[in-house]
Amino acid sequence: MKGLARFGPGLMMAATAVGVSHLVHATRAGAGYGLSLAVIVIVIVLLKYPAFRFAVEYASVTGNSLVHAYVRQGRIAVGWLLITMLIEILVGTSVLSLITAGVLISVFDLPVSASVAAVIVAMLTAAILLNGRYEKAEGIVKFLVVAFSLTTLMVTAIAVPELGTAGRGVLSPLELDRTTINFMVAMTGYMPLPLAVAVFHSIWVREKKKICDYPVSRAVLDLNIGWCLTAILALSFMVIGAAVLYQSEVAMPDSAPAFAAMLFAVFTGLAGDWIYPVLAAGGVAVVWSTLVAILDAVPRILDRLWREMGAREESVTNYYPRFLVLQVVGASFVLTFLLGDFAAFVDISASLTFLIAPAIAFYNYRAVTSPEVAAEFRTSMVLVRWNQLSIVAFVLFAITFAVLRFW
Repeated sequence: MKGLARFGPGLMMAATAVGVSHLVHATRAGAGYGLSLAVIVIVIVLLKYPAFRFAVEYASVTGNSLVHAYVRQGRIAVGWLLITMLIEILVGTSVLSLITAGVLISVFDLPVSASVAAVIVAMLTAAILLNGRYEKAEGIVKFLVVAFSLTTLMVTAIAVPELGTAGRGVLSPLELDRTTINFMVAMTGYMPLPLAVAVFHSIWVREKKKICDYPVSRAVLDLNIGWCLTAILALSFMVIGAAVLYQSEVAMPDSAPAFAAMLFAVFTGLAGDWIYPVLAAGGVAVVWSTLVAILDAVPRILDRLWREMGAREESVTNYYPRFLVLQVVGASFVLTFLLGDFAAFVDISASLTFLIAPAIAFYNYRAVTSPEVAAEFRTSMVLVRWNQLSIVAFVLFAITFAVLRFW
């Protein structure tokens, strides 16, 4: 545990990844297409890496978060950051609250609607964070992510021999029709996590540096461990979905509780009923840890932005609680009045996060190559070219999505 205490932001990032991209999109990808989209997942993971690496390098070297860098880059950059946070408040937080509520309803058979349970979960989580913030959030997340990851890897090992059995194939011939491309774009938005989380990560690195020695080398190692974990877990859920649900008669549920129940049934069908208590505890833990991560990060970013924009000192009023309340109120409004079909809601959320990806990748690059970063700490040219390729790919995906969505 002492060694684990040296890390943190990487596991916070991994926790943020599990909720939507892994439990929902990776499982749906395996169920609908077998392992045919595994290559797409790997490509997406590779394309998104530079933006996160730049966030870690900038925050670790300068001691500032990317919020500071965006403010220095001008109003347009700040505008993109505000759009990103608005999406996370109204859509991202709503989706994660809904998934957490769905798992809780499924496990405890709660007699309450998913939207009401989601609002209650968001409020209770916010109350916990108000009493501890980063140190408490990190401590909770570390344990939960490790526990659920081990459970998932164990079930994946059981699922692998089941691939291709019962007359089912492994690979699906991909027809690039509107439905498939829309799903691929939606999956790309959250796989392994939205690029907006790179801004979160810079905040977590900054906070980590306040409480312990956290040099660049350790920050990068922390990122790499968390990044590899997100990729492995994404492929694991795809394998589980393909092993049990691909070419079966099981339809994808249209509500969060039903989806959670189906996922638990898949796990117990592979490993046996004995795993249900472990799975239920781990499932509740990891989706809640995802919610903890986003509810901690968004108000922290907005507090930082409020200070940077107004040149306010650290000693003045802490705005974190106010923005946390704003986030919960915004998500509660969406959950109460705007919630529709679960799968469609998740896909819209993922697609919106993807549309802002090119801007995040660009401004993160400008941050890490700015004069603030000393020459000896400048990022490598390989990562610069890698990021440029990523931006081109993100723009092409965004154009494709816009054409299919609106024409």
